[in-house]
Amino acid sequence: MEVVNLDFVETMLFLLDSNEYDKPQTFIGQKLYFLEKDELKIFKISGQEFKFNVRSLYNFENTISIYCSIGKMNIILKNENECSKVSNWLSKKEIQKPDETSLLEELIEESFRVNMKTNSKLSINSCQYLKKQILKMIRLYEDSDSSYYGPYTVLCQSSGFGKSRACLSLIDEGFFVVYCCLREKESNGYPKRSCLAGQILEDTNVLAYYECYFDAFIDFINKNQISSLDFFKRFNQEDNKSESNNLVKDLINSKLNKYSNKNEITTYNGTSPLIFVFDEASSLLKVQSKNKDTNNFHIMRKLLSKLKKNIFCLFLDTFSSLSKFMPPTTLDVSARIARQQMEVFEPIYLLPNWDIYLDETRIKTIHDTVKFENLCMYGRALWGSWIETKSNSNGKYNLINTSKLYTLAWQKLICCKKIESVDLEDILAILSTRLGVIKPKSLSSCQNMVARNMAVSVYVNNKNDLFEISYPSEPVLAEASAYLMQRIGYEKVVDYLLECLESCLISKGEKGETIAKLILLIARDMAVDKSKVKEPLKYLDTITVGVFLQSLYGKCEKNCGNLSNNWNCSSKNKNCCIQIIREQIKNYSVLLNGLMNFNHFVRPKNFMSETLLEPALKRCAAYQCRQNEKSIDFVIPVCMNQNNFDSISALMIQVKLYHHPNKMRYKSYVDYAFNNMSKDFCNQNGFLLLYMQLGKPKNKKPFITSVLPKESSELSDYQAIIYTQGISNEIFPFLNQALASKLVAFSQANEKLFKTDEDSDNNQIYDSICNF
Repeated sequence: MEVVNLDFVETMLFLLDSNEYDKPQTFIGQKLYFLEKDELKIFKISGQEFKFNVRSLYNFENTISIYCSIGKMNIILKNENECSKVSNWLSKKEIQKPDETSLLEELIEESFRVNMKTNSKLSINSCQYLKKQILKMIRLYEDSDSSYYGPYTVLCQSSGFGKSRACLSLIDEGFFVVYCCLREKESNGYPKRSCLAGQILEDTNVLAYYECYFDAFIDFINKNQISSLDFFKRFNQEDNKSESNNLVKDLINSKLNKYSNKNEITTYNGTSPLIFVFDEASSLLKVQSKNKDTNNFHIMRKLLSKLKKNIFCLFLDTFSSLSKFMPPTTLDVSARIARQQMEVFEPIYLLPNWDIYLDETRIKTIHDTVKFENLCMYGRALWGSWIETKSNSNGKYNLINTSKLYTLAWQKLICCKKIESVDLEDILAILSTRLGVIKPKSLSSCQNMVARNMAVSVYVNNKNDLFEISYPSEPVLAEASAYLMQRIGYEKVVDYLLECLESCLISKGEKGETIAKLILLIARDMAVDKSKVKEPLKYLDTITVGVFLQSLYGKCEKNCGNLSNNWNCSSKNKNCCIQIIREQIKNYSVLLNGLMNFNHFVRPKNFMSETLLEPALKRCAAYQCRQNEKSIDFVIPVCMNQNNFDSISALMIQVKLYHHPNKMRYKSYVDYAFNNMSKDFCNQNGFLLLYMQLGKPKNKKPFITSVLPKESSELSDYQAIIYTQGISNEIFPFLNQALASKLVAFSQANEKLFKTDEDSDNNQIYDSICNF
C-alpha cells in the first residue's frame, strides 16, 4: 500500500527506549516526519525509521509520551501547537484506553525493571552484594578440589525483596545470565513464566534435556563473541517474546538432536561468570519423575558437579522448601554428604534492599508521614518501586487508584486468602507487623511465614538447622494489618493468640507487653476519624494526644475537654484522664495538642539515651525499649509542632503484670526524662507516663488514678502519670466485655502441653519433672 507523508515537525528531543536496542535512541534538534502504512504509524528521524502501533499516549504542554508496540517514546517539541499536531495525528484512530486491571499489571511489570538503588546507609546495592557472594562461592568451589556437591546455592527471601531483579542486574556487571522462571501456568505474577518451563518441569527424559540445556548455552558463549546484554536479549525466555523464544528453543533442540548418553557437558572457557538462574524453583520439587522416587531438582542437582570453571547456579525460592533444596547433611540421600565428605553452600538470604527508596526530604511535617506514597519509601523494595514507577510515568498510571496497591499489600500479607479463611500463621503475621515478631516455635512455621506472610529471614545456618525471622518496621504492612485486624475482629485475633500460646506454638514471652501493645494500638485505631483519613489508607492519620487518651480511657462526659475548649474539662470526675493530667502538669494543653501517628512498635538498636525520636515519627513507629531500659517499656513520640520536627515530646509507658499488687502512691520519672531520654526529646513541653498494671487488682475492682511524686520539686510540673490496675472496659471503655475477658484470659494463660482428660497422667509426670 502507498506510504503517505503526512507532515513533519521540529523536535527539541526525541528519545526511544526499546528492548530492540542496546541503549535508548536519542536525537536532538532533528526533523521528525510522520508516516503511516496500513495500520502502522511510522516515525522517520535522522535517516532512521520506527514502525509501531500506539497503545496509549499522554501529552503535557510541549511533551508527548507514547507507549507503543516497540517501547516508550518521549518527544519534546518547540511549542504546544506542534505538540497538538503530533498528538492529534497519533490519536486519529481511536486508542482504546486500557482498563485499570491491565494498567496495574503493566505497572507491576514496569516496576520490576526499575534499577535497584544503592542502600544509602550501607553504600552498596543488591547487585554488588550478590556479585561478591557469587564470586566468593565460585572461588571456593574451584579451590575445594570438588569437596562441594556442586556450584549452586539457594537465593531465598520473602516476596518483594528484589531477588529476581538482583540476579538480572548481574548482566550490568558483565555476567552472562540464563534466567528461567518456573512459576505455574495459572499464575499472573511477575516475572512471567519462561517459554522453557514446560520442558524443564516434564516428568520424563529430563536428564537429557537438562544436560542439553546447560551445554547449549556454554557452547554458544565459547564459540561466539557477544556481550552479556546481547546474550540475554537473544535468549530471553520470557514467554510471548516470539523471536528470542524461537532462538532459545532452537539452540537447545540442536543439542537434543545430537544427544547420546555418552555426552559430556562442555567445559566453559569464558572469563566472565556464567550464571544459571531458576526462579520459583520450588516447582522443581513438585515434579516426581515417572518410576523414580525422586524429583526434578534432585535429577538436575546430579548434573551440577559437571559444571566447571566460572559457572554458578542460583535457585530462587521463598524458604518454604529450603530443607529440600539444601538438606542437612544427616538427611541427604547422598552417603558422601551424610559422612560429611562433601559440602553444600549456605543460602544467600540477606540483600541490602531495605529502605532503598527512602528520601526523608519528602517528609517535612508530621502530616507528610501519613501519605501513602511516603509510607511506601520504607521497608522492602517492592513498595517503593511501585510508587516510583507510577510517579515517573508521565501520567500513564494516573488511572490506577492507589487503593489497588493498598489491597495488594494486605493480600500479600495473608497469601491472597479470603479474610474469612485466615489461619494461625496469618494471624501471627498480622500481629507481628504491628507488635514486633511473635515467633512460632516450629521451624516449618517460621519458613512458611517467610514464604507466605512477608516475614523477613534474618539468620540462616542450614548446617546447624538454625533459622531466625523478623518483621522489621514496615508502615505499609502495619496499616494493612490494622485493616485486617478490624475485618477479622479483635476478639478473634486474641482468640488465635491464646490458642497459639496454649498449644505451645509460641512462647509465653512478654505477655504483659503484648497485651499493652494491643490495647494501645486498638485505642489508636479507634481514635482516628475515618472520614478524614487520606485514601487509600483506612486507619492511619495524625491524632492529638488528648483524642488518643480519650479513646484509651474514655470521656468523663460528652462535653469533656477537647481541642475547641483548650482541654478545659468542667467535670469533677476524678477518673477523667484529662482532669488527671490537668492536675499534674503545668502546660497540659500544649501536651494534649501534640500530634501522634504511630501504627506499630519497633525495637531500637540502643537504649533510649542513644536513640532519636524523629526517625520513629517519620515512619509512624513507637519504640518498645530494649531489655533493662531504666523505668519504661515503651515510648510513643509526640510531635509538638505541626510544621516541623523541631519539638518532640513523648508518651512513656511502663507495664507490669503482677497479680494483687499494692496501689502505687508515689512515683517520679523526672530524672529519667531529663537524663536518660533521647537527645531530641524536648522535656520542657512536659511528658506523660502511663503506668499499666495489667494483673488482677488487689481489691478485685479495676481502677484508674493519678500518681504524685513523693517530694514535689520545680521539675515535677513537667510530668503527669496515669496509673491503672486491671484489664476492664471500666478502665478502657473501647474494650467490649468479650474482648476484655479474652485479654484477661491471655494474661493468665500458660502453655498446655496436654489438654484432654486422658492426658492427666502425662500432665502430672511433666509437672513432677519440670516444676518444683
